Amino acid sequence: MKLTAEDLVARHPYPQWRFLQLTLAIFAWMIVYPRIERTWLAHLILQFVMLDVMLVTLWANPDWGRVRRVVVGLLLLSICASVIANLPLPQAWIRVNATTQGVLHLPIVAACAVGVLIFVFRCERPTLDGIFATVVAYLLVAMIFAQLYQIALVWNPDALHLTVPIEQLNPQSRGGELVYFSVVTLSTVGYGDILPASEITRMLAAIEAITGQFYVAVIVAVFVGMYAAHAQDEIRSRRSRDHHDD
Repeated sequence: MKLTAEDLVARHPYPQWRFLQLTLAIFAWMIVYPRIERTWLAHLILQFVMLDVMLVTLWANPDWGRVRRVVVGLLLLSICASVIANLPLPQAWIRVNATTQGVLHLPIVAACAVGVLIFVFRCERPTLDGIFATVVAYLLVAMIFAQLYQIALVWNPDALHLTVPIEQLNPQSRGGELVYFSVVTLSTVGYGDILPASEITRMLAAIEAITGQFYVAVIVAVFVGMYAAHAQDEIRSRRSRDHHDD
């Protein structure tokens, strides 16, 4: 079902700023998260960001029924895993719990990324909120791969050559390094300060780089084409009105 900007305003009369605030929230999390020293606070902030992402995505897709219940259920399980992570656990259980958190986060973030893009392309008329929605989807893709790198490091500390030896990093600093590496790889900048060192991480980095190229070449191009088509429709409508007025 196509939604016009007028339809969105009719449904939600207050200003459409949700994806703008979500973009700012993710950027703020990326900056603040590596500097948080207390693990419980880092987990709390991460869950708030995940909740924000989920709520905005569900608002943008009001027709989601079963998917809504699944995503909410996974988020609740993720919160439980975060609580368990702050308990004193044996080393083996720490690995299992960290992997469980990653496995639970992956489908949530992936579903939200898909939902955001569905919202963008379902709108008949491009909006400012749609622009920020494409930014959010891009950042969510980076978060998905960062989580995959995190899982790889849990089971193989040598899977990535980080800027600092992994044993000198707390979980938050390590997470910041992985998000940075993921964004750099997705944008195909490739500074080379962090290097994939295992077969799995090298393949993940290659897939992420291809995904980043695809996103710019296809997703962004289609969105820009929507703007161009809308501008042409506006010009034709204006000319038609001028012709009738004459």
